[in-house]
Amino acid sequence: MISKAVIKHLRLLQLKKRRDELGLFPVEGPKLVEELLRNKSWKVAELYATDEWEVPFELSSPEVVRVSENELIQISGQQQPNKVLAVAEMKVANEDISVPASGFHLLLNQIRDPGNLGTIIRIADWFGVDGMFCSVDTVDCYNPKVVQSSMGSLFRVVPVYISLEKLLVENAQSAKLAVYSSHLQGDNLFSADLKKDAFVVMGNESRGVEPALNPFITKSILIPSKSGLNEKAESLNVAVATGIVCSEWLRRFSS
Repeated sequence: MISKAVIKHLRLLQLKKRRDELGLFPVEGPKLVEELLRNKSWKVAELYATDEWEVPFELSSPEVVRVSENELIQISGQQQPNKVLAVAEMKVANEDISVPASGFHLLLNQIRDPGNLGTIIRIADWFGVDGMFCSVDTVDCYNPKVVQSSMGSLFRVVPVYISLEKLLVENAQSAKLAVYSSHLQGDNLFSADLKKDAFVVMGNESRGVEPALNPFITKSILIPSKSGLNEKAESLNVAVATGIVCSEWLRRFSS
């Protein structure tokens, strides 16, 4: 049996303020917890599981605290808790971030939907994106919904939260990477002249890229519909658009 204090502690980790205070975040379900445990660069502070969950490999730490189904429901943030919950330490952000000299990097500008961010992290992992930078007002990557929708990719692709304007100012001074943004008035993605080493800015789900970043954009790119701008369809979901953009970069520059 676990104490009320432990239950309260674990429930409070659903809140960003508490996660930031303690530097801890919850990870739930066998798949995600096993992905976390396999990646030795992450430190697991606590581990709670029902008797149904079998430890997938030998663990030196932490000790598995066995809980009942009812206790798992009490400590979980999921509607249907699944066997195991871990508490992991957040990665400490490096405040001295230098502008990349090469590679393909995503800049996420004011992405607010946790499901979108988690999916974009998963997409970045699949396509081997070299880096991901998020504006400070993008949703927290340790939000439980982000962690869940990343399907374990967060443990391999960790976003860096930074002022995108500052990053692009420094990039402009060094002229290292081309900067692209997705825009309805942009050049066709599939025929545009693109550079291998680049930042691609993906904007807010409803407002797009904030105006402060526009002076740094080298070129705007458009994912075309079947017959130009399709007035019957909404613009693409930002995660879907990111996947298409990443796929095109991989297609062109994978060799």
